[in-house]
This record gives sequence, C-alpha cells and structure tokens, in this order.
Amino acid sequence: MKNIIFKIFSFCLFLLTAACVNDTYFGKSDKNAIRYFTVTGQSGFSTINIATKTIQITVNSEADITKLAIDSLALSTFATISPVKETIRDFTTPQTYIVTAENGDQAAYLVTVTQEGANPQLDNSAFDAWYQPSGKSYKQPGTNDNTIWATANDGTTTTSSANVTTYPYLNTGTDYVAQIITKDLGSVSGIVGQRMGSGTLFTGKFVLNVANPPASAQFGIPFTAKPKSFSAEIKYTAGTPYQDGKGNVLDKTDQADIYVILENREDPNAIKRIATGWYRTGTTTGVNLQNINVALTYGTLNATFPDYQKPGNGIYGNSNDKPTHIIVVFASSADGILYEGGVNSTLFVNNFELKY
Repeated sequence: MKNIIFKIFSFCLFLLTAACVNDTYFGKSDKNAIRYFTVTGQSGFSTINIATKTIQITVNSEADITKLAIDSLALSTFATISPVKETIRDFTTPQTYIVTAENGDQAAYLVTVTQEGANPQLDNSAFDAWYQPSGKSYKQPGTNDNTIWATANDGTTTTSSANVTTYPYLNTGTDYVAQIITKDLGSVSGIVGQRMGSGTLFTGKFVLNVANPPASAQFGIPFTAKPKSFSAEIKYTAGTPYQDGKGNVLDKTDQADIYVILENREDPNAIKRIATGWYRTGTTTGVNLQNINVALTYGTLNATFPDYQKPGNGIYGNSNDKPTHIIVVFASSADGILYEGGVNSTLFVNNFELKY
C-alpha cells in the first residue's frame, strides 16, 4: 500500500513540476472575437455577428460620423485589436478592425455605422420581430441577442417553463402584439417572498441576479433625442386574486404601468431625470386595443405627480439638458417590484411610437 501511495504522489509531483516548467503546456489561445463594441455618439446597442465578422451600429443625428472612435470594447482573453481603441476614424464608409489572438490568428471585423434621423424611433417598436434565445424555450422581442428590448422571462422561468410572462400574440395577419402577464410562481417562490412575477417588457438588458433579483433588470439604452410625447396601442385586464409575495390575498385591484423616462448619465453618481411620461391603468373597456397618448414632462415634477414617478435621487435636469438614455417600461402589475399583483393580469402592447 505504501508503495502505491508513493507512486501516486510521485506522479502528481511530476505533473505539478511539468506544469511549472512549461507555462505554455496548454498552448496559446486562438480566440479572436469582439464581444462588445460601441462608438462615441452611439444610439442603442451594437449588433455583433461573430459568424460573419460584422458589426452594425447606429449613432445619433448630432454625431460627427467622420470622426468616431471606439467608446467601449471587450475582446477574447489575450486578444488585441488594430487600430487601437483611441484611433479616430471616418465611418462614412465601413471600417475594418483586425483582432489578433494570443497565438497570432487574426479575424477581420467590418464595422458599419448608420446615422439616425432627427426624430428617431426605437427598433422593433411594433413588436413584430421575435426570436428564440439559445437554450431557451421561449421567445424574446427582437431578431437576436442584441435587441434593445428585454423581459423578465429568464427570471420567472427558473422554477417552471410554464412561467413565461412575456411572449408574442398574433393579432391579425402578420401583426404581432406583446402579451405581458403576471404569474403566480408557486409556493416555493413564496418562501422567499417572491411568489408573484409581474410580466415586463423594457428597453435594456435582463441579467439574472439571484442574490438581488430586483437588480436583474438593467433599464435604459443610449438615446439623445427629445420627444414631446409617446403613444401605444394597449389592452389590459386585471387578474384575480391579488396576492403579495407570500401568496396572501390582498384587498387590492391590479393596474398596469407604462412609462418613458429620459436621463442624462454623464455622471453615473448623479444621474439627471430629464423628462417623464407615465401612464397607469386598470382594466380597459372593449375587446380591441385602444390608443393612448402620454405627454412627456421635462424638468421637475410638481406635487400633482405621485412620489413613485419621481427620481429616487431627487436630481432633475431641464429642457436644455441633453438626454443620454431612454427607459421604456411596460408592466402588467404596477407593484410588481414588490412581488405583488393579480394572478394572470394581462397587458397587450402594440405599435409604440415616440412623438416629436
């Protein structure tokens, strides 16, 4: 037995010594992908296609497309890019970037920049395009993972695939509508006070944070225009019973929340609220979608606005300040952040539009 143990120890020691002597034992990385790429003056997210080595970007109407540089960048580990990040380039024609892996393998990415008009709309704001994320059983709004629209589906399906809360609904012909539903996530979720899952559709990203679920929703996308109002076609039915996060039935009637917020995030420690447009509704009348028009209020919100509409940090901008981001949110339960809502409360949304 002692001889066997000695042989095993000697073999392990040999492997450890060999690893120390040859630090390239596993070879150098051949990865040369661009994982994240933005330019100054960008509006919305970049569309990166690693298979075709192409990147599509939109910049705002005030950006100088002849003098753009990379604003933020993420590459494969140990990879480098040429020209370097700080290089100013003329994007009136597509520009090529060479990414070199640690082992010297190179990939050429073609970056195309398009300039939006003075009165931009949000991509896929009619909610007709939906795709199925890799490894998921549900669909998300957009054509791929670079979509500007997100939902909480990844969070509400952790306990059951039946808990998808946002998905496409075929209205007529090829016209799809976003169907947003509040779900009872079951007694297991109720143990931690998160039994009710409000359906949500918003601009930004959803990255599941198990330790702090409310932080999973990362609201907002780059945006610099100044719309005066917004419109949408909606239909809402409040579900019953109305329950809290433990599953207790409350004497409340559910409502949907719809809002648009413009922010200036130049100082991440002092984000300014530039404009606010908020709409809250209970069950709507009729069987058809109805049109709503909501004005945006620029600057400070007065006492006629409830506290829940006001910025948590109390910092306002004014009509002269330039927005850097837009937040658009549709929620089937107004108090979903508290894990409250009516079972199967349903909000249909179609044809969202910014008005100038």
